[in-house]
Formats: sequence, structure tokens, C-alpha cells
Amino acid sequence: MKIVPLLISGAIVATNTVLVEAFAPGKRALHASAVSTRTQEQLRNSKTFLAASSGGDDDKFSFVQRIESVKCAVVGALAGGIALTPFAAFHDILFNDPLVTNGVAQWEFDTDMGSLEAALFAIVYRYCIREDENDMLNQGAVGAFVFVRTLSRIQVPVYATAAPLTVGDPLGYFDWNMLQQASLSGLESAALFGGAALAMDYAFEKGFIGKFR
Repeated sequence: MKIVPLLISGAIVATNTVLVEAFAPGKRALHASAVSTRTQEQLRNSKTFLAASSGGDDDKFSFVQRIESVKCAVVGALAGGIALTPFAAFHDILFNDPLVTNGVAQWEFDTDMGSLEAALFAIVYRYCIREDENDMLNQGAVGAFVFVRTLSRIQVPVYATAAPLTVGDPLGYFDWNMLQQASLSGLESAALFGGAALAMDYAFEKGFIGKFR
């Protein structure tokens, strides 16, 4: 009687062995297919990475980007020049600055040069802020240009002495005349670059100019 259970157990073991051997090739095929799929995905990822690494810089400075820079220059020149015009007229014509000997001509020159400065600023502004939503970055870009232009327009009066530079009250290095120049030039520069920045932000918002990525 014990022989029958032994025969049944042996038959079950044999059947399991046959089934395992029968399905093993399928499992091996599935495993090989999974490995092949992973390999293909890795190759595609590698190709994508290489393409981005080799062509990314070229795409950033492609012909399309040059067109965007030209549009920035036009917007900056127009907006900055228009914003500067009344402030430069006040300084050069109405204020009677002793350093300005030909008010109308100086006003025209300042407006023309301001338009060029605003055009360059607009190009740099686009590359600087990119797609960042940080307002401090926008204000920092404008402030840097305002600061540089303001200081570059200050002239030392004829009565100043050099080495060390001494001008007069109230600061010694800066007298009231130089502080007045800084105030007027700072007001002009804030209007110039602030107006250009506002126009650029409007162009970004409306999609006229694409932000740099």
C-alpha cells in the first residue's frame, strides 16, 4: 500500500520537472527581451544626452536667438529713448547746468546715446533674467546699469585738487555740485533703463519676445 503514494509522489515530481524544463526557455526569452529593452532605452538616453551636450550651445545662439536679440534692441532703444527724452530735456535745456554749453544739441546727443545704451541693456536684460520670476534679479540688472551710467557722467569741477582728490563740502571727495550731477544723471538713468525694462517685461508677457532659456 505504501508503494502507491510513492509512485504518485514520483509522478508529481517528474511532471513538475517536465513543466519547468518546458517553460524555462520562455522565461529565458522574457528575461532576454527585458534586458534588450533596457539596453535600447539606455542607448536612446545616451544619444539624447550627447545631442543635448553637443548641440545645446549652438541652439542657444542660433539664428532665431539673434532675431530675438534684434527685437530686444529695437524695443529697448525706442522705449528707453522715449522715457529719457523729458528728463534729458530738463537737465540739458531747462536746468541751465553750467557744464552744458549747448543745451539743445546736448539734449539731442544725450537722447541718441541713451537709445543706444538702452538697446544694449535690453539684450543683456533678456539673457540675464531668462525665465526666472525673481523680481530682485530684474531690479538688480536695472540698478547695475543705472549705477554705472550715473557715475560715468559725473565731472570733477575745475577747482578740485588732485592726489588726494579734494573737491569741497560736504564730503570732501564729492561737493554739492558733484552730488547734483549724480542726482540728475541718476534720475535720467533710472528713467532710461527702467523704461526699457518695463517695455521688455511687457513684450515677454505678450509673447512678442521669447525669454532666453
